[in-house]
Amino acid sequence: MSHWFLQPILNSYVLVAAIVAVLVLLLVIGPAFRRLPRPQRLLLTALRLCVIALVAVAMLRPTHISTTRRQQTAVLILLFDQSRSMQLPQASGGTSRWSAQQDVLRQAEPLLRELSNNMEVKLYGFDIGLHPVDLTAEPLALPETPDGQQTDIGTSLHAALQRELGKRLAGVVLLGDGVQTAFRPAVEIPEAGRELARLGYPLYAVPFGQGLDAVQARDVAVENLQDQYTVFVKNELPVTATIAIRGCTNQAIPVRLLVEKPDGQVDVVGPVDVVARVDEEQVAVELRYVPEQPGNYKLTMEAAEQAGELVTKNNRLSAFLRVLEGGLKLLYLEGELREEQLFLRRVLEASPDMELEFVWIDSRQRDKWPVDVAGSLRDAKYDAFILGDLDAAALGKDQLQLLAEAVGRGKGLALLGGYHSYGAGGYRDTPLADVMPITMDRLERQDFAAPIRPDLHLAGPQRMRPAGAHPLTSLSSGADNVEAWDRLPPLAGANRFLGVKDAAGVRIVAENEAGQPLLVVGEYGQGRVVAMAGDSTYRWAMRGFEAEHRRFWRQVILWLVGREDREQDQVWVKLDQRRFQPDSRVTFAAGVNSPSGEPMGDADLRGELTLPDGQRRELRLTRDGTTWRGSIETVTAPGDYVMEVTASRDGNVLGTGRGEFMVFDRDVELSMSAADHDQLARLAAMTQEFGGRVVAPEQVSSLLEDIRDRPPEMEIEVQTKWQLADTAGDAWALLLLFVALLTAEWFLRKKWGLV
Repeated sequence: MSHWFLQPILNSYVLVAAIVAVLVLLLVIGPAFRRLPRPQRLLLTALRLCVIALVAVAMLRPTHISTTRRQQTAVLILLFDQSRSMQLPQASGGTSRWSAQQDVLRQAEPLLRELSNNMEVKLYGFDIGLHPVDLTAEPLALPETPDGQQTDIGTSLHAALQRELGKRLAGVVLLGDGVQTAFRPAVEIPEAGRELARLGYPLYAVPFGQGLDAVQARDVAVENLQDQYTVFVKNELPVTATIAIRGCTNQAIPVRLLVEKPDGQVDVVGPVDVVARVDEEQVAVELRYVPEQPGNYKLTMEAAEQAGELVTKNNRLSAFLRVLEGGLKLLYLEGELREEQLFLRRVLEASPDMELEFVWIDSRQRDKWPVDVAGSLRDAKYDAFILGDLDAAALGKDQLQLLAEAVGRGKGLALLGGYHSYGAGGYRDTPLADVMPITMDRLERQDFAAPIRPDLHLAGPQRMRPAGAHPLTSLSSGADNVEAWDRLPPLAGANRFLGVKDAAGVRIVAENEAGQPLLVVGEYGQGRVVAMAGDSTYRWAMRGFEAEHRRFWRQVILWLVGREDREQDQVWVKLDQRRFQPDSRVTFAAGVNSPSGEPMGDADLRGELTLPDGQRRELRLTRDGTTWRGSIETVTAPGDYVMEVTASRDGNVLGTGRGEFMVFDRDVELSMSAADHDQLARLAAMTQEFGGRVVAPEQVSSLLEDIRDRPPEMEIEVQTKWQLADTAGDAWALLLLFVALLTAEWFLRKKWGLV
């Protein structure tokens, strides 16, 4: 069958007609060869009409479509499962799924050979990939045992279809238990099913094995255990998980927590008994542990093995615990809800190694002073205290004596500027006067009802500058530190210190441009004290210097508790997860921070990975700003992996950070003892419109006979399209004809003296 039609340019016959009309009009009114004899005029006119006709034909683009039918080879694809899950029982009698599947294939072998005479028959085994089987070999060269470590139904099915692109499929016969265990399938099962449906090919699913059975599938598995924990030393850690229980209803199952400490010793918590009242129940369990020393721990939640379990590796699940040195506990007593306290609290509350308790003592309720905070002042849990703009009367001499004694025992004390701080707050005649590193006068008193006394304060702006090298005033390294301070906005004002004590440990560490002290440090007994004259460092954060503001106040707290030189967590390694399936990709980040928590972007990092068998490999790290990033493309062997990252600067080693992760040691093929017939049924149902269905193993031979007796239609319609100038040959022929006509016309006109 064939037919002709036109496809004019721009799909417009009007445009073609208009162009032809214009050309004809030019021919009628334009020629200058009327003096020639009639035969010569007719010849030139005919040549020009041919050119116009050729242009018209080219613009109309005549097209011819012819349709023919031709035979096409059909293909039948048969896939059989050769993964380890086929070793599991086919039924309660004990025969394996693999044996049952082999029997079906052996019975179907003659039919497959017969079908191969009229169509292509492709036989594949599959697990994580496809494995062709030679159908010409007699008997079929089937694997002796199924040993595939994972099953990827979707990707295997897609790969088989890709090999037969352009061919007509009689159908796909899929044998297996329907259990998908691939960790990272390239093609998901529904996607492969949709591809079959789009192509219009039927899928015949042949299920093996039994579905869930309470006797056959007894299993206890530890699940939903968080993969990493962080806790401060001597803090109680609750470790929770769920125990998935199948086939062990109303049985007490002991569960315990194994804690491997940094020194290799193992503590055991529990056991506790969990009981499932219904089958397939997930029972929550919680065990608590208190680490006594900092370091890296490994936690393993373990459920006791039960008789009849086919798989026991899922009875254990591990996680990692990082125990930090005791977090700093701070008590902040403030008398005014001002901007300074708000920004200071944000810094301290955002610090993971600090725990802040804030107490506001309202100056409008002075009739209830002194407030009772004696219990907190006696509490040994606090590492440092902060006194804001708080009058001495708010606490009273007895409680200030408790505070002085706490500092003497080694606690830190930070004093902040304010209208009722230091001498203005009446501290001259209190036990805290001996603790402070500054001197006060008995006349330095600011009454609440009186106007603010300007003689007690330094009017702003007050530019704060370091008076020498000190951990509190280190905002940058070397000469850059002075510039860093010069860039900070000035303070809005400050308390005027009458004097600084001449005592051991007392030192002015920051002053204004006139040399007046703004930040003084001192020691009292075993404790340290910081006296800050200003109360407007919040201006730094508000004007774009959040990092400097955070660093300054962290350094104040760390110095108070004697940790200014501590390099804990200086080099760090972070993983988003700590447990991986085999063949997974691991990504991580690393970096190095100063003791105050600021990133050290000028450091160099190198890393090393220790494998479960003890082998060591270099880790490749790439700088990303102040952070370094790396990846391990594939981890295969199950067990514990250790990453060590060492940081150095100017040839000096700054420290080493450590990150740990594990690869599951679970036999995923045997951990799912029940077959997934529903998954196979869903896949077949996606091609139901084209004849796809579930076929019982004993009906496979009948299915193949049906395909043999009623093969799919093997003739296809093929359309051939030809369009003028659509090919290079046509285009050149048209162009040469056009040029020939114009050349002939020009030659004749020249010969006859018209040119």
